[in-house]
Amino acid sequence: MEWTGCLSILQGYLENSPLIVLGSGASMPYGLPSMGMLAEEIKKSDGVHSDPEYDALCTAMDSLGLEGAIDSVALLPCTLSEIRRIVWQTVNTCDLSYFDQNPTSPPQALVELLHKVLAPTPNKAVIVTTNYDRLAEYSADQTGATTVTGFEGCLIKKLELPNSQLKIRRTRARERIVDIWKVHGSLDWFVVPDGTIAAFPLSRNIPNTLQPLIIPPGKEKYSATHDEPYRTVISEADNAFVQAGAYLCVGYGFNDEHIQPKLLAQISKGKPIVVLARTMTPACRKHIVDAGINKFLIFEYADDTHTKVYGNGWEETYDGQYWLLDNFLKIW
Repeated sequence: MEWTGCLSILQGYLENSPLIVLGSGASMPYGLPSMGMLAEEIKKSDGVHSDPEYDALCTAMDSLGLEGAIDSVALLPCTLSEIRRIVWQTVNTCDLSYFDQNPTSPPQALVELLHKVLAPTPNKAVIVTTNYDRLAEYSADQTGATTVTGFEGCLIKKLELPNSQLKIRRTRARERIVDIWKVHGSLDWFVVPDGTIAAFPLSRNIPNTLQPLIIPPGKEKYSATHDEPYRTVISEADNAFVQAGAYLCVGYGFNDEHIQPKLLAQISKGKPIVVLARTMTPACRKHIVDAGINKFLIFEYADDTHTKVYGNGWEETYDGQYWLLDNFLKIW
Protein backbone atom coordinates (compact mmCIF):
# COMPACT_ATOMS: atom_id res chain seq x y z
CA MET A 1 0.00 0.00 0.00
CA GLU A 2 1.22 3.50 -0.80
CA TRP A 3 2.16 5.66 2.20
CA THR A 4 -0.61 8.13 1.39
CA GLY A 5 -3.14 5.31 1.55
CA CYS A 6 -1.85 4.22 4.95
CA LEU A 7 -2.11 7.78 6.24
CA SER A 8 -5.66 8.06 4.95
CA ILE A 9 -6.67 4.91 6.82
CA LEU A 10 -4.94 6.16 9.98
CA GLN A 11 -6.70 9.51 9.89
CA GLY A 12 -10.04 7.82 9.42
CA TYR A 13 -9.49 5.39 12.28
CA LEU A 14 -8.53 8.10 14.77
CA GLU A 15 -10.83 10.90 13.64
CA ASN A 16 -12.80 10.49 16.86
CA SER A 17 -10.73 10.93 20.04
CA PRO A 18 -9.36 7.46 20.78
CA LEU A 19 -9.05 5.84 24.18
CA ILE A 20 -5.35 5.55 25.02
CA VAL A 21 -3.87 2.29 26.32
CA LEU A 22 -0.38 2.60 27.80
CA GLY A 23 1.82 -0.44 28.41
CA SER A 24 5.37 -0.74 29.71
CA GLY A 25 6.71 0.09 26.25
CA ALA A 26 5.31 3.60 26.64
CA SER A 27 7.36 4.21 29.80
CA MET A 28 10.68 2.54 29.00
CA PRO A 29 11.90 5.39 26.72
CA TYR A 30 11.80 7.61 29.82
CA GLY A 31 13.99 5.35 31.95
CA LEU A 32 11.35 3.12 33.53
CA PRO A 33 12.45 -0.52 33.92
CA SER A 34 11.77 -3.44 31.65
CA MET A 35 10.74 -6.86 32.96
CA GLY A 36 14.35 -7.93 32.44
CA MET A 37 15.63 -5.14 34.67
CA LEU A 38 13.11 -6.02 37.37
CA ALA A 39 14.23 -9.66 37.18
CA GLU A 40 17.87 -8.66 37.72
CA GLU A 41 16.94 -6.58 40.77
CA ILE A 42 14.94 -9.49 42.21
CA LYS A 43 17.93 -11.82 41.78
CA LYS A 44 20.08 -9.46 43.92
CA SER A 45 17.74 -9.49 46.92
CA ASP A 46 18.89 -11.35 50.03
CA GLY A 47 15.24 -11.92 50.93
CA VAL A 48 14.61 -13.70 47.63
CA HIS A 49 17.97 -15.51 47.75
CA SER A 50 16.95 -17.17 51.04
CA ASP A 51 13.94 -18.86 49.41
CA PRO A 52 14.49 -22.61 48.93
CA GLU A 53 13.43 -22.23 45.30
CA TYR A 54 15.82 -19.35 44.53
CA ASP A 55 17.91 -21.29 42.02
CA ALA A 56 14.82 -22.60 40.27
CA LEU A 57 13.42 -19.06 40.13
CA CYS A 58 16.59 -17.68 38.54
CA THR A 59 16.67 -20.47 35.96
CA ALA A 60 12.99 -19.89 35.17
CA MET A 61 13.47 -16.13 34.86
CA ASP A 62 16.20 -16.70 32.29
CA SER A 63 14.05 -19.06 30.23
CA LEU A 64 10.45 -17.95 30.84
CA GLY A 65 10.78 -14.28 31.76
CA LEU A 66 9.82 -12.72 35.08
CA GLU A 67 6.06 -13.30 34.99
CA GLY A 68 6.35 -16.88 33.74
CA ALA A 69 8.97 -17.66 36.38
CA ILE A 70 6.89 -16.37 39.29
CA ASP A 71 3.97 -18.45 38.04
CA SER A 72 6.01 -21.64 37.61
CA VAL A 73 7.96 -21.73 40.89
CA ALA A 74 6.37 -22.31 44.32
CA LEU A 75 7.77 -19.36 46.29
CA LEU A 76 7.22 -18.64 49.97
CA PRO A 77 4.62 -15.96 50.80
CA CYS A 78 7.36 -13.81 52.34
CA THR A 79 9.31 -14.07 49.07
CA LEU A 80 6.33 -12.86 47.09
CA SER A 81 6.00 -9.91 49.47
CA GLU A 82 9.68 -9.15 48.97
CA ILE A 83 9.23 -9.26 45.19
CA ARG A 84 6.39 -6.74 45.52
CA ARG A 85 8.68 -4.46 47.55
CA ILE A 86 11.52 -4.75 45.03
CA VAL A 87 9.24 -4.04 42.09
CA TRP A 88 7.82 -0.97 43.86
CA GLN A 89 11.26 0.33 44.89
CA THR A 90 12.82 -0.21 41.46
CA VAL A 91 9.99 1.41 39.51
CA ASN A 92 9.69 4.23 42.04
CA THR A 93 13.41 5.01 41.92
CA CYS A 94 13.33 5.23 38.13
CA ASP A 95 10.13 7.30 38.15
CA LEU A 96 11.51 9.80 40.66
CA SER A 97 14.81 9.94 38.79
CA TYR A 98 12.89 11.08 35.72
CA PHE A 99 10.88 13.55 37.79
CA ASP A 100 13.96 14.96 39.53
CA GLN A 101 15.58 15.64 36.17
CA ASN A 102 12.39 16.90 34.49
CA PRO A 103 10.22 18.48 37.23
CA THR A 104 8.57 20.96 34.88
CA SER A 105 8.78 19.06 31.59
CA PRO A 106 6.78 15.81 31.58
CA PRO A 107 7.12 13.44 28.59
CA GLN A 108 6.37 15.80 25.72
CA ALA A 109 5.03 13.08 23.43
CA LEU A 110 2.42 12.08 26.03
CA VAL A 111 1.57 15.74 26.66
CA GLU A 112 1.12 16.34 22.93
CA LEU A 113 -0.98 13.20 22.62
CA LEU A 114 -3.29 14.34 25.42
CA HIS A 115 -3.59 17.82 23.91
CA LYS A 116 -4.58 16.22 20.60
CA VAL A 117 -7.22 13.98 22.17
CA LEU A 118 -8.56 16.76 24.42
CA ALA A 119 -8.88 19.35 21.65
CA PRO A 120 -12.21 18.25 20.14
CA THR A 121 -15.50 18.09 22.02
CA PRO A 122 -16.18 16.65 24.60
CA ASN A 123 -12.73 17.81 25.82
CA LYS A 124 -12.03 14.51 27.51
CA ALA A 125 -9.24 11.92 27.31
CA VAL A 126 -9.21 8.45 28.82
CA ILE A 127 -6.05 6.49 29.61
CA VAL A 128 -6.10 2.85 30.67
CA THR A 129 -2.70 1.63 31.80
CA THR A 130 -1.08 -1.40 33.39
CA ASN A 131 1.88 0.77 34.46
CA TYR A 132 2.53 1.76 38.08
CA ASP A 133 4.54 4.88 37.21
CA ARG A 134 3.27 8.46 37.25
CA LEU A 135 4.20 9.54 33.71
CA ALA A 136 0.54 9.75 32.69
CA GLU A 137 -0.26 11.96 35.71
CA TYR A 138 2.75 14.21 35.08
CA SER A 139 1.63 14.63 31.47
CA ALA A 140 -2.02 15.27 32.36
CA ASP A 141 -1.00 17.98 34.84
CA GLN A 142 0.95 19.69 32.08
CA THR A 143 -2.19 20.00 29.93
CA GLY A 144 -3.99 21.91 32.69
CA ALA A 145 -6.85 19.42 32.67
CA THR A 146 -8.55 17.94 35.70
CA THR A 147 -7.18 14.45 36.36
CA VAL A 148 -9.48 11.69 37.61
CA THR A 149 -7.78 8.61 39.09
CA GLY A 150 -10.22 7.67 41.83
CA PHE A 151 -8.17 9.73 44.31
CA GLU A 152 -8.47 13.45 44.93
CA GLY A 153 -5.48 15.76 44.49
CA CYS A 154 -2.74 16.70 42.00
CA LEU A 155 0.99 16.05 41.77
CA ILE A 156 2.48 19.15 40.18
CA LYS A 157 1.37 22.64 41.21
CA LYS A 158 2.48 26.08 40.06
CA LEU A 159 1.95 29.42 41.82
CA GLU A 160 -0.63 31.42 39.94
CA LEU A 161 -2.14 34.38 41.78
CA PRO A 162 -5.78 35.15 40.96
CA ASN A 163 -6.52 37.27 37.90
CA SER A 164 -9.14 37.34 35.16
CA GLN A 165 -7.13 35.21 32.74
CA LEU A 166 -6.55 32.60 35.43
CA LYS A 167 -10.28 32.42 36.16
CA ILE A 168 -10.96 31.78 32.45
CA ARG A 169 -8.27 29.11 32.35
CA ARG A 170 -9.61 27.37 35.45
CA THR A 171 -13.08 27.31 33.96
CA ARG A 172 -11.69 25.69 30.83
CA ALA A 173 -9.69 23.22 32.92
CA ARG A 174 -12.85 22.08 34.64
CA GLU A 175 -14.20 21.41 31.17
CA ARG A 176 -11.16 19.29 30.25
CA ILE A 177 -10.91 15.92 31.95
CA VAL A 178 -8.27 13.18 31.79
CA ASP A 179 -9.39 9.86 33.29
CA ILE A 180 -6.42 7.65 34.20
CA TRP A 181 -7.40 4.11 35.15
CA LYS A 182 -4.37 2.28 36.59
CA VAL A 183 -5.63 -1.28 36.56
CA HIS A 184 -2.55 -2.79 38.27
CA GLY A 185 -2.19 -0.08 40.89
CA SER A 186 0.07 2.92 41.32
CA LEU A 187 3.27 3.86 43.10
CA ASP A 188 1.21 6.35 45.12
CA TRP A 189 -1.37 3.88 46.43
CA PHE A 190 -1.06 2.23 49.84
CA VAL A 191 -3.09 0.28 52.39
CA VAL A 192 -3.10 1.73 55.90
CA PRO A 193 -3.05 -0.82 58.80
CA ASP A 194 -6.74 -0.18 59.53
CA GLY A 195 -7.57 -1.18 55.94
CA THR A 196 -8.04 2.34 54.62
CA ILE A 197 -6.81 2.91 51.07
CA ALA A 198 -4.90 6.15 50.60
CA ALA A 199 -2.55 7.84 48.14
CA PHE A 200 0.67 9.62 49.09
CA PRO A 201 2.21 11.34 46.06
CA LEU A 202 5.92 11.11 45.30
CA SER A 203 6.95 8.97 48.29
CA ARG A 204 10.68 8.23 48.25
CA ASN A 205 10.17 5.02 50.22
CA ILE A 206 7.30 2.85 51.35
CA PRO A 207 5.90 4.66 54.43
CA ASN A 208 6.21 2.79 57.73
CA THR A 209 3.41 0.29 58.44
CA LEU A 210 1.90 0.76 54.95
CA GLN A 211 1.68 -1.77 52.13
CA PRO A 212 2.05 -0.67 48.49
CA LEU A 213 -0.98 -1.24 46.31
CA ILE A 214 0.59 -2.61 43.17
CA ILE A 215 0.00 -5.99 41.58
CA PRO A 216 3.44 -7.44 40.77
CA PRO A 217 4.00 -9.66 37.72
CA GLY A 218 2.49 -13.12 37.99
CA LYS A 219 -0.82 -14.87 38.38
CA GLU A 220 -1.70 -12.82 41.48
CA LYS A 221 -2.97 -10.17 39.06
CA TYR A 222 -5.96 -12.40 38.29
CA SER A 223 -7.03 -12.86 41.92
CA ALA A 224 -6.00 -9.48 43.36
CA THR A 225 -8.08 -7.56 40.85
CA HIS A 226 -11.24 -8.80 42.58
CA ASP A 227 -10.32 -6.58 45.55
CA GLU A 228 -10.59 -2.81 45.88
CA PRO A 229 -9.48 -0.47 44.49
CA TYR A 230 -8.69 -2.66 41.46
CA ARG A 231 -12.22 -3.96 41.11
CA THR A 232 -13.75 -0.51 40.69
CA VAL A 233 -10.88 0.81 38.58
CA ILE A 234 -11.20 -2.11 36.16
CA SER A 235 -14.97 -1.57 36.04
CA GLU A 236 -14.37 2.06 35.04
CA ALA A 237 -11.85 0.92 32.42
CA ASP A 238 -14.37 -1.59 31.06
CA ASN A 239 -17.02 1.13 30.74
CA ALA A 240 -14.51 3.37 28.97
CA PHE A 241 -13.61 0.61 26.51
CA VAL A 242 -17.29 0.16 25.64
CA GLN A 243 -17.94 3.88 25.22
CA ALA A 244 -14.83 4.66 23.16
CA GLY A 245 -15.04 4.98 19.39
CA ALA A 246 -11.43 3.97 18.69
CA TYR A 247 -8.27 2.85 20.50
CA LEU A 248 -4.60 3.84 20.41
CA CYS A 249 -2.28 1.39 22.17
CA VAL A 250 1.28 2.50 22.95
CA GLY A 251 3.74 -0.14 24.10
CA TYR A 252 0.99 -2.52 25.21
CA GLY A 253 1.58 -6.23 24.58
CA PHE A 254 -1.97 -7.64 25.03
CA ASN A 255 -0.80 -10.09 27.71
CA ASP A 256 -3.39 -9.15 30.35
CA GLU A 257 -6.35 -11.44 29.74
CA HIS A 258 -8.26 -10.03 32.74
CA ILE A 259 -7.99 -6.42 31.52
CA GLN A 260 -8.67 -6.53 27.79
CA PRO A 261 -11.89 -8.55 27.15
CA LYS A 262 -14.02 -5.42 26.64
CA LEU A 263 -11.41 -3.92 24.33
CA LEU A 264 -11.18 -7.09 22.24
CA ALA A 265 -14.97 -7.38 22.09
CA GLN A 266 -15.29 -3.83 20.80
CA ILE A 267 -12.66 -4.14 18.06
CA SER A 268 -14.27 -7.42 16.97
CA LYS A 269 -17.45 -5.38 16.37
CA GLY A 270 -15.61 -3.03 14.02
CA LYS A 271 -14.21 -0.26 16.18
CA PRO A 272 -10.73 0.68 14.87
CA ILE A 273 -7.49 0.12 16.78
CA VAL A 274 -3.98 1.46 16.18
CA VAL A 275 -0.99 -0.13 17.93
CA LEU A 276 2.53 1.28 18.30
CA ALA A 277 5.08 -1.36 19.29
CA ARG A 278 8.84 -1.95 19.35
CA THR A 279 8.03 -5.58 18.57
CA MET A 280 4.57 -7.04 18.04
CA THR A 281 4.00 -9.64 20.75
CA PRO A 282 2.55 -13.08 19.95
CA ALA A 283 -0.53 -12.07 21.98
CA CYS A 284 -1.00 -8.93 19.89
CA ARG A 285 -0.78 -10.95 16.68
CA LYS A 286 -3.20 -13.53 18.05
CA HIS A 287 -5.85 -11.03 19.19
CA ILE A 288 -5.68 -8.68 16.21
CA VAL A 289 -3.96 -10.00 13.08
CA ASP A 290 -4.93 -13.66 13.39
CA ALA A 291 -8.36 -12.88 14.86
CA GLY A 292 -9.58 -11.30 11.64
CA ILE A 293 -10.15 -7.82 13.07
CA ASN A 294 -11.42 -5.55 10.29
CA LYS A 295 -10.03 -2.16 11.25
CA PHE A 296 -6.48 -2.11 12.59
CA LEU A 297 -3.04 -0.69 11.99
CA ILE A 298 0.03 -1.97 13.82
CA PHE A 299 3.22 0.12 13.61
CA GLU A 300 6.31 -1.94 14.44
CA TYR A 301 10.06 -1.30 14.40
CA ALA A 302 11.61 -2.71 11.21
CA ASP A 303 15.14 -1.31 11.45
CA ASP A 304 16.78 1.95 12.47
CA THR A 305 15.27 3.84 9.53
CA HIS A 306 12.04 1.98 8.72
CA THR A 307 8.68 1.05 10.22
CA LYS A 308 6.64 -2.01 9.33
CA VAL A 309 2.89 -1.44 9.25
CA TYR A 310 0.29 -4.22 9.34
CA GLY A 311 -3.27 -3.69 8.18
CA ASN A 312 -6.23 -5.91 7.36
CA GLY A 313 -4.87 -8.22 4.65
CA TRP A 314 -1.67 -6.29 3.97
CA GLU A 315 1.69 -5.30 5.42
CA GLU A 316 4.23 -2.79 4.19
CA THR A 317 7.55 -1.23 5.22
CA TYR A 318 7.91 2.56 5.12
CA ASP A 319 10.71 5.06 5.66
CA GLY A 320 10.71 6.59 9.14
CA GLN A 321 10.42 5.51 12.78
CA TYR A 322 6.67 5.94 13.15
CA TRP A 323 6.29 3.24 15.80
CA LEU A 324 7.72 5.85 18.19
CA LEU A 325 4.98 8.04 19.67
CA ASP A 326 6.70 11.38 19.08
CA ASN A 327 7.20 10.57 15.37
CA PHE A 328 3.74 9.04 15.07
CA LEU A 329 2.14 12.27 16.25
CA LYS A 330 3.72 14.07 13.29
CA ILE A 331 1.67 11.98 10.84
CA TRP A 332 -1.60 11.79 12.78
